[in-house]
Amino acid sequence: MANGVPLVSDSVKQTKTIFKNEAVIAVLSASIVSPFIVPRVNSLMDTVPILRDHKSLASFVAGIAVFSIAMTFQKPMLRAVVLGVAGAFVLSSILPLYSSLTTKNGGQ
Repeated sequence: MANGVPLVSDSVKQTKTIFKNEAVIAVLSASIVSPFIVPRVNSLMDTVPILRDHKSLASFVAGIAVFSIAMTFQKPMLRAVVLGVAGAFVLSSILPLYSSLTTKNGGQ
């Protein structure tokens, strides 16, 4: 800090530390990586008749399975990426419930 004004290099260092945070990596993974993975797994689950009839439950179970797989990774950044994908599965499983609760009576 020079004369009370932060230097550009300080800001760059702070930005680098943000991208080393596991929570930030997990959120980025949920928004960037999971759109490529979740639809492929969902289409695979659609080939199983019972899972095709219960998509939300199947997506929730897939999310829990991916969470348990994520815990086996030793590298924190890789674990964060996999956790982001697992979170996307769980989110996609509860969205129909959330939508039905928030649009009661035609959304009024």
